[in-house]
Amino acid sequence: MKSGILSTTFLGLFLMVSSGETNAAGTPDTSREANHLLGVESPYLQQHVYNPVDWYPWGKEALDKARIEGKPIFLSIGYSTCHWCHVMARESFEDEQIGKYLNENFVSIKIDRERRPDLDEQFMLVTQVVAGNGGWPNSVFLTSDGDPFYAGTYFPPDVFMNILGQVNDLWKNENADIRGEGVRIAGIIKNYMNRTEAAKNLTPEVIRSAARSLLSNIDEFNGGFGVAPKFPQESALLFMLDQAERDGDRQLLNSVTKALDGMIKGGIHDHVGGGFHRYSTDPEWHVPHFEKMLYNQAMIGRLLVKAWLATGEIRFKHAAIRTFDYVLGEMRDEKGGFYSAEDADSLSVSGEEGEGFFYIWTPEQMSRILGDDASFAMNALGVTPEGNFEGSTVLHMSELPSISAKKTGIDEAQYLQRLDGIYLKLYKERKKRTAPHKDKKIVVAWNAMMIETLAEASRAFNRDDYYRAAEDATRYILDEMMGEDGLKRVSFEGSIGVEAQLPDHAGLGKALISLYDYTPSGHDASHYLSKANDIANETTRRYVNEKNSSSSAYAMSASGDGIGRFIPYADSEVPSGNALALSMLTGLSKRGNGPQFAQKATLLAASLSGHVLTSPVSTGYTLLSANALSHGDVGNVRFLADGAVRVGTTIDRANSRIDFLIEVKEGWHINANVPLEEYFIPTQLFVGGKEVPGEVYPDALVKSLKFNDKPMALYEGEISLSGELPAKPDGQEKSVGKVVLKLQACSDQICLLPEEVVVRIW
Repeated sequence: MKSGILSTTFLGLFLMVSSGETNAAGTPDTSREANHLLGVESPYLQQHVYNPVDWYPWGKEALDKARIEGKPIFLSIGYSTCHWCHVMARESFEDEQIGKYLNENFVSIKIDRERRPDLDEQFMLVTQVVAGNGGWPNSVFLTSDGDPFYAGTYFPPDVFMNILGQVNDLWKNENADIRGEGVRIAGIIKNYMNRTEAAKNLTPEVIRSAARSLLSNIDEFNGGFGVAPKFPQESALLFMLDQAERDGDRQLLNSVTKALDGMIKGGIHDHVGGGFHRYSTDPEWHVPHFEKMLYNQAMIGRLLVKAWLATGEIRFKHAAIRTFDYVLGEMRDEKGGFYSAEDADSLSVSGEEGEGFFYIWTPEQMSRILGDDASFAMNALGVTPEGNFEGSTVLHMSELPSISAKKTGIDEAQYLQRLDGIYLKLYKERKKRTAPHKDKKIVVAWNAMMIETLAEASRAFNRDDYYRAAEDATRYILDEMMGEDGLKRVSFEGSIGVEAQLPDHAGLGKALISLYDYTPSGHDASHYLSKANDIANETTRRYVNEKNSSSSAYAMSASGDGIGRFIPYADSEVPSGNALALSMLTGLSKRGNGPQFAQKATLLAASLSGHVLTSPVSTGYTLLSANALSHGDVGNVRFLADGAVRVGTTIDRANSRIDFLIEVKEGWHINANVPLEEYFIPTQLFVGGKEVPGEVYPDALVKSLKFNDKPMALYEGEISLSGELPAKPDGQEKSVGKVVLKLQACSDQICLLPEEVVVRIW
């Protein structure tokens, strides 16, 4: 091509306008004739059914049409709660002139990124390669053969029309060059999507170094990673917290809690309704991008649960419970599934549509609603006459609740309780406003994340209702979304469709393992583990290319649709599909499911190992899973002896005590604290380096087993052990204490190597 694909003016216009990431779910104009999106079960595609653009869904019909007619393809990718997607829809896709031009010269295709993450990730790579940045809406131009040759994100209507004109001219006048460029870019993307790296030895030191390398990206003033826009990046924080627990690394712990504190205080936290928005537009977490996604509630909720278990700080538990109240109260289908998202956009009092109207407040509103509490609330939540968002205020705290409580002369629990009363009054008032659009599609992968979090929270907070909600969602997936031809990814308004992808299968397997792990006492959850076993086998069958002996990594989808087969390595807003698969296989290998899963997990970890160290901030969940594979889980429930022993831990800070419940499977035992023969390893509990007194241990059962005719002293079934935690010396910072439980598990035929459970006391 003589002058390249784009003129200098064209490229300059692109760079000025396409840096946005972008909802305004307006009412479709049904006076027009419907396009080819009619009947597609997607909230996002339904928003575009009556555009003047003759949209097609991704599929054979559209691709064949482009090839037969020799037209280029305009591909637009977004999702139903995306702000800038709605802006571009209002400005361009509702424009009759633009619609007419597209229909005459292009085949226009719409993709819902949440239904087809495999296609979304491929074409986002294209945009990042071509434009140097990415976001939604993602706007990609393809040749009639489906090869990408140009891309951007949001375009204003005048710029978009200019781009369409230039692309059309180039297509007609420099067609061979355009096609050649498409083949070149497609080749780059294919190579990147299937790249391999030499395996690295993920030793404890290497993983520890990767965790600590993340500290250089931490915002030491406001918490979290980077400046703005600031995303929670939960996978990286979960990895850091996991490593902090393993090493007793206070700096890693502090970085995680500081990030959570920033989010809890900030406007990214919906103080009135509970839960968290998708990201913040400023370094202080004050002004969010207002959409609320299910996956953020699941991942931030999980971080809050784990942070509370580690520290006992009430603000983490309080924020977690309010998040779960929001999800269970407002984001749940009557059959138990969880909805995907709520929009960023809503209507103002005057009927204007825009971002954030549902969530903002003025001093006048606060005074009218709260009366005598108004002054306290405005001071606590940063409400000022000038505001921080278009003349109004996104509620946020200037300091931690514990500090504010001290200033008002009450304890933190009382302070939070007073705020809860204020939130309730504001919530009732907010219910009178026009609520944002709610995306009611049920996505398996995101539901699985919420199931996993609720299962863990049920034990941490002693909330059986959380476990029941997790079971209900699981039952919905297994009963409604598992057809004769396999698992489906999406349910929307009772219609089940779209073939499941790697995050759906692996995420569901992990969710089932969590239901097994956190089963309430007296319940049999072995069927969940059995089902997870089946899911894991199906995952390997569908997504591993056994012809490729150089890698055991899993593909994103079974079809290889789009540019080609895609191997996901990096975490995005959710953990990568391969990170989830590694976690699932590791979990099964530790819970008595045979060596085949350990072997699969080891091979997968080796295939991923060369990638994870290049960017730990985007591969944190893989590193976390690799740690669990090599060194076992951390947390308040752990499995030893290939699943024959389950150890539950409870730290009772109010009474300075740690309690262990050891559950031993039938046919197995652990040695008593005082075995009858010296070569058996005793069960011992050490607190602060000292063994607890002998009277703490239960009475031993004395019996003979097949491999030893002599009587043995042992424990079977359920065993309870407790240790008293040392008091913190006055005037000293909290130190990192360590509690160690040592035990050896044996059957009636063999004894396994002794193992330890290490618990950090911060």
